[in-house]
Amino acid sequence: MKNSIRLAFAYLKYYKKQTLALFLGIVLSASLLTGIGSLLDSGRTASQENAREKYGDWHYSLRCDYPWYSDFQEHTKGKGYEVEKAGVLTVRKIIEEPFEIKLCYADAGYMTLMGRQLEAGHYPRENNEAAADTYTLKNLQIEAEPGARFELDGEEFILSGIISDMPDSEGMQVFVNEGLDYGTNGKFLYLKFDESRRVYRQMVNFANTFQTDKTSIYMNDKVARYAGGEAKAALWETVKSGISMEGTGFPYIWAVLNMYWNLTEKAVLAALGLFGIFIIYSLFQVSVIKRMSQYSIMQVTGLGEGATFGILAAELGMIFLAGYPAGCLLGNGVAALLYQKAGKIFVQPEDFIVHSGAAKEQAAQMMNMPDPGAFHFSRSVAAGGAAFLFLVLLFLAWILVRKMRKMTARELLAKDSGKRKNRKIYSTKTQSLTGVLTRKFMFARKGAFAGVLISLSAGSLIFLGTAYVTENTRINNELKFKADDGLGSDMQVLEDSDVLSDVMPEDTAARLRDIKGIKSAYAVRYMPGEISLPDGMLKWTSYYPEIAVEEGFDPDPVLMEKYNGIAVQTGEDDYKLKVNIYGYDDGMLEEMNEYLLEGSIDPEKMRKENTVILKTLMGGQGTYEGISLSLGDSIQLKTPVNTEVSQEVLKFLAEENQYREKNFKISALASRPLAKVDTYIGDDGTNRVDIIMTNEQMKENFGVEGYQTMSIRLEEGADAEHVSAEIQKVTSGIRKCIVKDYTQQIETQNLFLARKMLFFYGVALILLVISLLHIMNSMQYLVTARKHEFGIMRAMGITDAGFRKMLVKEGLRYGIYSSLVMAAAYLVLQKFLYYFIIHVYLYLHPKASLPAFPILLMAAVNIGICIAAVLISGQAVLKEQIIEEIRE
Repeated sequence: MKNSIRLAFAYLKYYKKQTLALFLGIVLSASLLTGIGSLLDSGRTASQENAREKYGDWHYSLRCDYPWYSDFQEHTKGKGYEVEKAGVLTVRKIIEEPFEIKLCYADAGYMTLMGRQLEAGHYPRENNEAAADTYTLKNLQIEAEPGARFELDGEEFILSGIISDMPDSEGMQVFVNEGLDYGTNGKFLYLKFDESRRVYRQMVNFANTFQTDKTSIYMNDKVARYAGGEAKAALWETVKSGISMEGTGFPYIWAVLNMYWNLTEKAVLAALGLFGIFIIYSLFQVSVIKRMSQYSIMQVTGLGEGATFGILAAELGMIFLAGYPAGCLLGNGVAALLYQKAGKIFVQPEDFIVHSGAAKEQAAQMMNMPDPGAFHFSRSVAAGGAAFLFLVLLFLAWILVRKMRKMTARELLAKDSGKRKNRKIYSTKTQSLTGVLTRKFMFARKGAFAGVLISLSAGSLIFLGTAYVTENTRINNELKFKADDGLGSDMQVLEDSDVLSDVMPEDTAARLRDIKGIKSAYAVRYMPGEISLPDGMLKWTSYYPEIAVEEGFDPDPVLMEKYNGIAVQTGEDDYKLKVNIYGYDDGMLEEMNEYLLEGSIDPEKMRKENTVILKTLMGGQGTYEGISLSLGDSIQLKTPVNTEVSQEVLKFLAEENQYREKNFKISALASRPLAKVDTYIGDDGTNRVDIIMTNEQMKENFGVEGYQTMSIRLEEGADAEHVSAEIQKVTSGIRKCIVKDYTQQIETQNLFLARKMLFFYGVALILLVISLLHIMNSMQYLVTARKHEFGIMRAMGITDAGFRKMLVKEGLRYGIYSSLVMAAAYLVLQKFLYYFIIHVYLYLHPKASLPAFPILLMAAVNIGICIAAVLISGQAVLKEQIIEEIRE
């Protein structure tokens, strides 16, 4: 073993260029793998911390006004669980007007878990004192100054203090004194478990210990998911379900497993590791080929395969021991610097909405969200990457030994494949032999030739694949920002009510449009409806818990109570479905073209022919086949007779004279609505059916005159704070009308996406640079291995210019061939990526292919790199003496 190490070390010292190239390959591969791994880990940690700040630092909550609570107070740590923090919120009363507001008392533990601090004044000490946050005070139009008097539910309070903003999940809260009691209390316990263990298992043990109903425990999924807050899906059960359940397949398996094992991140790291292995193998293979004759001499003198393997493994091991730590230091050093400067791109931004009541300083602070936090070195990625690369390097050494086994000693000595050489004479029929020689030299070593093509095309291929995914990510994010997150407008005015008569009058919309600084204001009318789907037209019956036969998939009790659920079965294959009916302005309908699946959107034609747009269901694989309705089909739409009906009518179970029915022809199918109303049956853009028409049609067909929401866009450079204040003045007298300002969030999201795209392209560029190591090394070997032939050609009179011309032809051909390989491989990769982004990641309307320009650009880069690499390698030949080259 010692001799093998000595011989390996001697080889490393003698072949310095190959050793340096291999060292750099390992350094760059390790730096890319561990650096990106640490960035992803840091981003995940920061996402968790931002989720704590946004949704509260707790995992589960449950009612605790039961006898077991006193026992829990004495046993916060028990068998299989440990509660790190706990807090209790006592809801004294819930009022409905002017908004739904909870009057509650919270202990110090609850306030700590929610991150709520006293910003001014003091916590209520008397029964007539109350404290609230700025958002609640502004929407109630209460002066945000301690001592201000206000009235709630007929009772007068004095504002004793101002509390920091609430987590999004808690709704509006007004805190009162502990002694205030209306006799309708509800006590809720909030728990944070020890995160060093899976919190789901601790929750189960906690529930078993105190004999509480697990189904009544609410999970703070935005935070708990980072600590194992859900039951882990069994691998085999998931795969079996994906195979057996109709409409699931691979996308379902990937989505479920990705939720628990972060498959996307692992796939990225695995791809980087495999790319690094390919480069290392290619570099080392060239080095070994150069020494093939020496290995043959040692084999003839009695060196066995085991000893050969030991030498190769020792070489790789020594370079690995030096290169991998250096790569870790380099990669994490650069990653730490990058994270410090642009760490936000690795943290998924949450919806940090700046409400109308937010101060300008708070808005500026929101602009800096999400907070990337500190950089974290990922020990797991570094250790796992080291083990993976080391084992694969041993495997590569074994592969090379096997290759030698297939060659005879004579072939090894001659570095010859043993094939009979073609002795055909070309000079008698060809005036210029440079083209012939170029072809002969290129194809003389087909393995090296193929390796160069694969390496060069691989770098370009990864760059194009990254560009394709990044471009479609940009498109998808923009579409989802507008449709799903409501970020298509700078501001939104909406009715926070589930009463149809609560609307903004038409004259209010006109006054809003006249406010200085507003570029456009699109108004939306709304009406709930019901459509009939007989004879199996509803294919995805398992989509709705009301009609699905699945244990544990229960209907929403609120939707059942208020609307009799979403889906109702009326026959064996007959169903009725609750739908949202929207009226849009022409400008918003034009923008709906971005979400068009089939047909065309023409507002004038819709008014003339009384046609509608159907926003259909989106499945878990990005398909829209849940309902058998297509262009030209008619749908029967049932709606309340007017907007003054009682809430009971919205269940669609009242007398028939409370409803009207009309048939509409479908002129277009869409994937998303642009403006949504979610205060009735809800609408997240995917799981509800929407009927969209013009505002004029809503008025003529259903008598709807007022507006539920208005989407407002500002002129460039407009003062958002001033416009928000003016909007609130106009809407101040309208019941349950609130204003939301999204300007800072839109700017944050755009900045986030721009930086992330820059990072993706940067990684692709680094991978391309790493592949150049192999290209330069291979080109150098291909040229220097032919020194004997080049020496003869120079002795026969070829000029330096002629020699370079021959090399340029060779480089040009390498570039063309590699570009053809790249284009062919990209067609396959693009199909794979297109399937993934649609059916697994559910991208909206992705492009099927990149424009021709990036592909042509990469082809030009390939050609330029090949020509430059060959010329650089050839220049070393021209510097040597002809007689020395002939002796090679």
